[in-house]
Amino acid sequence: MTTITYPVIPGAGAFYYEGNDIGILLCHGFNGTPQSVRDVGTALMEKGFTVFAPRLKGHGTDPEEFRQSTRRCWYESMEAGIRLLRERCRHVIVVGQSMGGTLAMKAALAGQADAIVTINAALSVPGYACHATDDVCRFIDEDEPDICAPGVYEIVYDKVPTSAIRELLALIEEVRPMAAEVTVPTCVIHSAIDNVVPPEDSMWLYETVQAPKQREVLEQSYHVATMDHDRERLADVIGAFCEQVATAPKM
Repeated sequence: MTTITYPVIPGAGAFYYEGNDIGILLCHGFNGTPQSVRDVGTALMEKGFTVFAPRLKGHGTDPEEFRQSTRRCWYESMEAGIRLLRERCRHVIVVGQSMGGTLAMKAALAGQADAIVTINAALSVPGYACHATDDVCRFIDEDEPDICAPGVYEIVYDKVPTSAIRELLALIEEVRPMAAEVTVPTCVIHSAIDNVVPPEDSMWLYETVQAPKQREVLEQSYHVATMDHDRERLADVIGAFCEQVATAPKM
């Protein structure tokens, strides 16, 4: 059987910045790529942190490879990044945008993260709900990225496989009921207006997590907040939270 290798779209690859002993893993969302978190990653690097943004399997290449990927593949991509940071850093904080936030929760539940930051975490995606049992259409057209700032270009596929949507919904179904079991320090960040994921989901997450926690609301950004008006504030909030985690006395 011939194995097809799909090239990575220019600009969509993983990136790594060497810094101090506080490692930050930045995880992009469903149908996104590391390009969507690069501005925040660069700002965190300038603050002195070690930063790694993995490219999740099936993302940033070809929709056909996306169709073949699974939630297990996506988590394994994150796990590999966590291992890389563990080899170099004393602390590892996982920061996730959208589905990346859901994967960050999974990492916390597995004891693989010292703390997590969720940014508009995907705990439900109403626009995808109708495809939960869709076994007729292989692909659907994807909407434009939900970004308030004008002229911002995000690398995404213009069509997404319904099989990948089902994997995303299964990931949410797996992780959401366990939110109360997250016990590591958690920073819940969400946009006031989000046309993809209901902001109420992040409010619920903040109330449910049984851990030291904080919540931040972004007033000037939509769903892809890491590329939106508040991206500089995001980097400041994440940086301060990571410093707080790293300097907190051990229990």
